[in-house]
Amino acid sequence: MFKKMVFSALSVAVFSAVLTSPIQAANPSSSVDGQREHSSVSARWSSQEEWIRKSAAVPAGWVVIREDLGSKLIKNTAGAPYGAELRVSKYSPVPAGWVVLRDEVDGRVIKYVIGAPYGTVLLVSKYSPVPPGWVYEREVAAGMYIKNLNR
Repeated sequence: MFKKMVFSALSVAVFSAVLTSPIQAANPSSSVDGQREHSSVSARWSSQEEWIRKSAAVPAGWVVIREDLGSKLIKNTAGAPYGAELRVSKYSPVPAGWVVLRDEVDGRVIKYVIGAPYGTVLLVSKYSPVPPGWVYEREVAAGMYIKNLNR
C-alpha cells in the first residue's frame, strides 16, 4: 500500500513537471499576435512551479500552493500582474507586495497589490502584512482596511 502511494505521488510530480515545462508555456504559435504577447507573459508567470521536499525551506518570493505526502508544490510570484490572486496553503509565506484577502478552511487567498492607484482601499485579513506605502486605516469584524499612499 505504501509503495503504491509513493509511486502515485511521484507520478503526479513527474506529470506536473511535464505539464509546466517552459517549452510548452513559451509556445503560443496558435495565438493572434496581441494575444500571443499577453499569453506568453501570463504563461511565464503561471508556469513557474516546482515540487520540493516538505522539509525544505520555501525560497523568498515563492508560495506553497499544495502539500502532498512528503512534498509540496511551490510557485514563484515574480512577474505577477497587479491584482493577481492565488489560493495558497494555510501556512504559506506571504511574499512582499502581497496581502491576505481571506483565510479559508484549507488555505488562504492572497493578492498582489503593487501598482495600485493612490487612495485605493482594500479589505484584508486581520493577519495580513501591510505592504510598503500602504497604511492601516481601520479594523472591522471581517478584517482590516488598508489604504495605498503611494503616488
